[in-house]
Amino acid sequence: MTEFKRYLQMPEDSFLLMGPRGTGKSTWIEANVPSSLTIDLLESDRYLELSSKPAILRQLASPLKQGDWIVIDEIQKIPGLLDEVHWLYQKKKLRFAITGSSARKLKKSQANLLAGRLLDIKFFPLVYPEFGDGFDLSDCLNFGCLPGVASSYKKSVGMLSSYLSTYIRQELLEEAIIRKLDPFRRFIDAVGTINGQLLNKENIARESGVKRPTIDHYFSILEDTLMGGYLEAYCPGYKSKEVTHPKFYLFDTGVVRACAGLLNQGLESEYLGFMFETFILAQIRAFLSYNFKYFPLYHYSISGSYDIDFVVMTKKPVMAKKGSFVNIEVKYGSKFRPDWLKGLKDFKAVAHKQDVSSHIVYTGRDLMKLDDITVWPVAQFLQALFEGNIL
Repeated sequence: MTEFKRYLQMPEDSFLLMGPRGTGKSTWIEANVPSSLTIDLLESDRYLELSSKPAILRQLASPLKQGDWIVIDEIQKIPGLLDEVHWLYQKKKLRFAITGSSARKLKKSQANLLAGRLLDIKFFPLVYPEFGDGFDLSDCLNFGCLPGVASSYKKSVGMLSSYLSTYIRQELLEEAIIRKLDPFRRFIDAVGTINGQLLNKENIARESGVKRPTIDHYFSILEDTLMGGYLEAYCPGYKSKEVTHPKFYLFDTGVVRACAGLLNQGLESEYLGFMFETFILAQIRAFLSYNFKYFPLYHYSISGSYDIDFVVMTKKPVMAKKGSFVNIEVKYGSKFRPDWLKGLKDFKAVAHKQDVSSHIVYTGRDLMKLDDITVWPVAQFLQALFEGNIL
């Protein structure tokens, strides 16, 4: 099995590492954290012991000295354990590496998240530098970037099918987050189909055969279990037909394909275009998160005209001060087309009071500079991104 050297650097102090199942959180922790005590809440005996009496953690930690590390895996299983973490952090000055794959139970229980004490880090599937020489765009678009899948793409169909069924069973049914399986299955199929497109929840409700409020509930489940997130529309009022609807992107292209029920058929070019967007968005989000760059991220769309896939606000306009934006258009095509420039040029013209840099990422091989817009082959763009030369 291929081993991947992960991009995320080890923090010096306590942190909470949240990411979807299968992204490699536990493997990264094992390789990077000099743990003196490891608590895996997926182990049934440990779970039963600590869920009935969280204070047992103090007993387990009693031999440790100041500065030692304690690892707690899957904290959402026992949110109340965070009170004990707080006590040990303050009184014994221990350091904690805590992982989780769902924020839902933590939110619902109003868990003590040790605000200002734990560094909050999001974990993602593989990013470009982690593939090394093994990066293959086609594999990434068709089967995703989960480490277990990427280590053996020949087994990807079975692994992705298993991933989805495990997610539904362990994250949703066993935790009683959903009561009925069939409506959620229809919903998740619709989400896989419309992934990356302008969101129309009324249409999804009709296609899924469930009520509109239930759709809102289902989307909140996907967000809380870190399976996906909204990309809000940027509406500064530059144009009268600015689209206000958000888009929703699942966190990994392979998971998108599994949700849509397309694992056993080839993907059409138009659908691969949305997969390309999903892949690039995941790379951007990972880069921003791992480098603690808290920049708002949007899409900008003009009804009936054009759509800019990603608008990153790197500096917010304040009073008379200019803002700074990085606009990124993603095109699934190997031949450059001049009409790709339209939306980026128009945005820069109407946002003339802001600093705007513009980029196109495509599947061709030529790097070009046209009217202050850089056209990037995908690998070169990702290298520049992770070297800090884009954002």
